[in-house]
Amino acid sequence: MPKKSKRRFDSHRHTNWVRWLFSAGVFCGVIGVLVFILLIHDLPDLDEVETNGRRASVVFESYDGKVLATYGDLFRKAVRIDQLPKYVGDAVVAIEDHRFYQHNGVDVVGMLRALVKNLANRRVVQGGSTLTQQVAKNLFFSQERSIKRKIQEIVLALWLEKKFTKKQILSIYINRVYFGAGTYGIDAAAYRFFGKQSSKLTLYEAASLIGLLKSPTAYSPLHHKDRSIQRTALVLDQMVKLGYITDRQKQDAMQDKDRHNNLSVLMDENRYFTDWVFEQMQNIVNPDKEDLIVRTTLDARLQKNATYIIREVLHKDGFKNSVSQMALVALDKTGAVRAMVGGHSYNISQFNRVLSLRSFGSAFKYFVFLQALENGMNPDDEISDMPLRIGDWSPKNYHYHSIGSIPLKLAFAKSVNTCTVRLAQKVGMESIVQKAHLLGISSNLNRTYATALGADGISLLELTAAYGATMTGGIKVVPFGIISIKNRSGKVLYQARRNGGKRVISSDVCAKMKTLLSEVINNGTGRKAKLSIPCYGKTGTSNDSRDASFIGFSPPLVTGVWIGNDDNAPMYKKITGGTLPAVVWHKFMMTAFGLAPEASDTPTASTARRYEKRKKLKTLIENNL
Repeated sequence: MPKKSKRRFDSHRHTNWVRWLFSAGVFCGVIGVLVFILLIHDLPDLDEVETNGRRASVVFESYDGKVLATYGDLFRKAVRIDQLPKYVGDAVVAIEDHRFYQHNGVDVVGMLRALVKNLANRRVVQGGSTLTQQVAKNLFFSQERSIKRKIQEIVLALWLEKKFTKKQILSIYINRVYFGAGTYGIDAAAYRFFGKQSSKLTLYEAASLIGLLKSPTAYSPLHHKDRSIQRTALVLDQMVKLGYITDRQKQDAMQDKDRHNNLSVLMDENRYFTDWVFEQMQNIVNPDKEDLIVRTTLDARLQKNATYIIREVLHKDGFKNSVSQMALVALDKTGAVRAMVGGHSYNISQFNRVLSLRSFGSAFKYFVFLQALENGMNPDDEISDMPLRIGDWSPKNYHYHSIGSIPLKLAFAKSVNTCTVRLAQKVGMESIVQKAHLLGISSNLNRTYATALGADGISLLELTAAYGATMTGGIKVVPFGIISIKNRSGKVLYQARRNGGKRVISSDVCAKMKTLLSEVINNGTGRKAKLSIPCYGKTGTSNDSRDASFIGFSPPLVTGVWIGNDDNAPMYKKITGGTLPAVVWHKFMMTAFGLAPEASDTPTASTARRYEKRKKLKTLIENNL
């Protein structure tokens, strides 16, 4: 072949190769673009991510604005990183992405380091995602794991780095990340865990919140205090290592841990009350429609004292006397519930014993003697205490020997059953039941004489409110827990209006009833409840010591205490309303009026669980004998 023809052939073949390569490149480019579009077509709409995929929240506050509990997913205001103490942002960078200021959204060095470490351990022990990638991931509101999602995450991270400054990315992160307990964003977390704005976080609090990000459940200061403290110390150590704080600052910050030692108690035990209020508010507004802030009647200080006192008495004297549960409720003269503890531990049992129906024994005699006074009798009038038989039934007196006739005030103070039944015969059970219903008892009551001795089931809340009518001079006390309901913009959706209550007892009869109630404390079964200020109350013990209670008041607070077992098992015979219930009532009222130091925490759930296990084992053994 001539050389010229050969060169022409080679040139033609070269041209074909170039065309083929160009065509292949164009084809691959088109395919690549299509694949890229397919991968990123469902990237999130950044203008709508703040409200996607969450439930409306309800925040319950005490009467003075302290956070009691939150329901739903809680968001608060968005904050810029430069509006917060500098150590907040430093803590995030130190523990989440210490090369944050060096990379452009994707840290290749960090990814390689994580890969080597994971291969060495043959499992995933370290992630390679940057803080910016975490922002990108959080914007999806899903936990899908796929190659497509990872590519989208990287693309979005690079885009975020181009569009925003490092400070802005940090701000986006802390406003959208999940901190646990239904809270999204650092302001919501600060509000939920520490009851304050994020701008007022201390160094310890900031490190504690940022430490949650690895695992909000495992490091929750509400439920895992020890783990939370350890994780917080790790965050502070990392901040020292990177030069954000000094070792001295870290040591000072760790001194703050004891201030938050009782978070779980304060938050969890409020739930007995907030669950009750949540049911009430559903009759007023729709809690699923928008975020709501509910200002309640609860006094955080009284609630704390009530919780600690109940646990202290149960751990010291209750469990060993076969008492597993205790409940307390306190109301003021308007009916506002100031404290409500429905049991030993909300974590173990959410059943609210303040609202359950129990037999209150002699505490029900309040209605019998009240009706007798309404019928014209006086505290010094005498009534027979001798044995009594009605058909086949004969009421017995507990540790009391008949002497003939005794004054009403002594019969009430000594809780003499035969005297009570004779009064019920005199005034009629129908009028006693009507009086109980008039004072707020809503449960069905029998018209038998056993009812006069407290055999029927009523709730601690209603019984306590009924005693409150004597405290107010005869005005009916109707329990309530909501002061106001607002939405996030501050619009008032509901405001409680407390008009003058209905008179249900004459002031003259109230004065006589107070004489009887004071006699119980001064000379009767309720001596252990006595305060250094005027106080009034009545003990109650049901058959076989299955329930014991003390209900009483010292204006302006009326308080009821109940103890017993959920399975209705009897307590030890020596347990009566004049023992543990009177002691709890006394301790609570002393702290309420500043007559004793504030109550302090005691060991809680672990002891209760051990007791429940022993109790179940005992029952199992008995059933198999």
